[in-house]
Amino acid sequence: MKALNNGNSNSNSLQNTIFRLALPAILENILNTAVWMFDTAMIGRLSAEALSAVGFGSQLAFTLVNIVSAMGIGTSAIVARYIGANEPEKANKVISQSFIVSLIISVFLLGANLFLARPFFISTIEDQQVIKLGIQYVKIVSFGIVFLIPTMVLNAALRGAGNTKLPMFSALVANLLNVVGDYVLIFGYYGFPRMEVKGAAIATTLSQMVGFIITFVYLIAGQDIVRLNLKDSIKIDMDVIKQLYKLSMPSCLEEFSHSGSRLLSSIWITRLGTVAFAAHQVAVSAESMSFMPGYGFAVAASTLAGQNLGARQPEEAERSAIASLKLALILMSGVGLVFLIFSHQLMSLFTTIDEVKNLAAACIRVAAFEQPTLAVSMVLGGALRGAGDTPGTFKVGLIGTWLVRLPLIFAVVFIFKKTVIYVWVATVIQFVVEAGLMYLRFRKGHWKKIAI
Repeated sequence: MKALNNGNSNSNSLQNTIFRLALPAILENILNTAVWMFDTAMIGRLSAEALSAVGFGSQLAFTLVNIVSAMGIGTSAIVARYIGANEPEKANKVISQSFIVSLIISVFLLGANLFLARPFFISTIEDQQVIKLGIQYVKIVSFGIVFLIPTMVLNAALRGAGNTKLPMFSALVANLLNVVGDYVLIFGYYGFPRMEVKGAAIATTLSQMVGFIITFVYLIAGQDIVRLNLKDSIKIDMDVIKQLYKLSMPSCLEEFSHSGSRLLSSIWITRLGTVAFAAHQVAVSAESMSFMPGYGFAVAASTLAGQNLGARQPEEAERSAIASLKLALILMSGVGLVFLIFSHQLMSLFTTIDEVKNLAAACIRVAAFEQPTLAVSMVLGGALRGAGDTPGTFKVGLIGTWLVRLPLIFAVVFIFKKTVIYVWVATVIQFVVEAGLMYLRFRKGHWKKIAI
């Protein structure tokens, strides 16, 4: 695959390039979201306790994973710069170093999750059945972490090089396996035992192993402009590690902020009761559909910003980001209309528990109003990260999360004692603030001068 930046100012050519990058990324996100929704729908047919256990357990198991895998953002930005500058060998060295670091960290995180599962659930949840199921779920899915984090980092490197198709294919195979595994293991079809929550965890872990194998073999085989060289992985290059640290650490801290806040807010929301938390989890699963176009166009904006800056074409980098944003705004606003009009129908796909379904429908109607500002925050944030301005997006995230969203949710739960619906109102306000700050930082143009 060749570098994507060619200096062509033709509008149709730019849109074609954006779609070529964004559509596979959107499809990949659809696959990832679909399997999450399928998990939720299957578990939602067991009990509210099972739904809460898996929802809360997933946050515990994958909070640290998401934080560490954010190093893929730094990897992608550096790889994009080197590909834009026509220096693929330097990009390959970055990929090899990122791989070994991600593998080492994933082993430590496996141990941390296994150690923390029981004390965490016991200290935060009162329902004994939720505690039992949640601990069981976390201990199983944690073994998939050893495969998941390196996969996420390697896929990020491929996207930085302009290849969004292979990550999509990897997700397709892995998630199909996850769906089939969910169906037969949760309910015990085709001769398999009925394992319910345990079955969902096993299916998730096996699918992550398969996804890793696909991406790993592809990069080892050297079928792309970039490749994974295991000899380079064995030898630690401190200059490359420092380069990765400089760009990745703000992204890791940003994800730590987001993940930590989600975990904290989830703890607070559990105080509203099992039904409220289950409804919240169902609504979050449905809301994730709106991230699909935003994620895809953020990937396009990030890759094009990095490659164009590597080719010393900053104005093309800016133009590609704005074009990506316009397309995301159109699609995400359409998703918002679907949330507003078909809220009850959507929630019926996730649960048959009427009380949970009705409350979740009210939440997702509120989420409809966050879509335009979410598009701005995601796409312009993607462009800034691709340019290497990870400290800037970290600061914006800190303000939106810790100075806006969390104080509002705390007030909703503990001061005004409102329903979970008002938690979603707080999220709408958060994205308005974040979108405004992200736009201002983008327009200042400092990101065009960042050296990597």
